[in-house]
Amino acid sequence: MDRLKQKFENELVSKMLTAKRECGYNPTRFNQEMARYGGVDTAKRLIAKARHTGNISDGLSTLYMCRRLDLSMEESVCKDEYAPLFTAEEIQYCKERLNSLGYDFSNI
Repeated sequence: MDRLKQKFENELVSKMLTAKRECGYNPTRFNQEMARYGGVDTAKRLIAKARHTGNISDGLSTLYMCRRLDLSMEESVCKDEYAPLFTAEEIQYCKERLNSLGYDFSNI
């Protein structure tokens, strides 16, 4: 499981670097939370917060405007390989959120 958690976190870091380079988006708070809690726990915390508030995160909004939802944490959560790290409810929430923004799931 630790390897899978590390792979997930590495993917998020790679996505952050790409978002910064291609979209001019530097997710400072997300990066700080990842340093403090790790990738999986940060994702779980952000999903719980979004489910509670019903709001789209600033990061997801920014990536949507940049037409790069593929760089979102939510997209990574939806990947089958990471399913053991998340509950069915967390995965479903991310799928619904991305679907509401018109994300094409055929790429994952």
